[in-house]
Amino acid sequence: MVLTETERALQALIAFGTNLSCLPLGIMCVKRGTAYEAIVGTACALCSMLYHVGEVYEKTWWFKLSGMTSGQWHRLDNIFTILAFQALMFYLTDVSNPQIMDLLRWTFLVFTLYCQERAPWDITYTILPIGASFLLLIVSHLYRRRVPEWIKNRYFLYGLGCLVVAGFFFARGLDDDTDYLRWNHGVWHFFIGIAFFFIFQSRDKSVKDLYYH
Repeated sequence: MVLTETERALQALIAFGTNLSCLPLGIMCVKRGTAYEAIVGTACALCSMLYHVGEVYEKTWWFKLSGMTSGQWHRLDNIFTILAFQALMFYLTDVSNPQIMDLLRWTFLVFTLYCQERAPWDITYTILPIGASFLLLIVSHLYRRRVPEWIKNRYFLYGLGCLVVAGFFFARGLDDDTDYLRWNHGVWHFFIGIAFFFIFQSRDKSVKDLYYH
C-alpha cells in the first residue's frame, strides 16, 4: 500500500501515541519500586515505537541514528512484549521468594530468546513462551488448591475486559497490508497498556472496596 506523506505521518503518530497508554503502569511500577516490570515495560514501549516509526521513516537520516532497522526493532519489540506478559503471569502467581522469582525470570528469558531466534516471525514462537508462563500460573494455583482472591477483584475484571478487546484488535491487525495506517494495531497498543495497568493493581485493592457482592 502506497501512502501519502500525510498518511505516513499519521501512521507513525498513531503507533507512537497509542503506546503512551503504558505510562500510568510505568509510573505505578516506579512508585512501587518494582524495577524489573518498569524496565521491561519501558523497553517494550520504546521498541514498539521505534519499530512502527521505522516502518515509514526507516530510510531517513534521523531514524538511522537509532542504529538498527525497523525489522531489528521489531524483534526486540517481540522479545520485550513476551517478557511483559511473563512478568504479569509471575506477578499473579504471587511468588514471595525472591530467589524463585529470579529463577523464573532468567529461565523464561532464555526460553524466550531461543524462541525468537528460532522463528521471530512465526506467531507460534511468540505464543509458546507466553503460554508457558500462563501454564505456570495455572499450575501454581492448582497446587495450592485455592482460587486466588484477585480473580474476583473488579480491577482484574476491568483488565481482563481490556485484554479481550486488545486481543480482538491484535488479530484484526495481523495483516499489515489491510490494516490502514496500522489503526487496528494501534488500538491493540492502547488497550493492552490499560489492561496491564488494571491487572497489576488487582492484588493491591482491598476485598471490602473492590469485590463484587
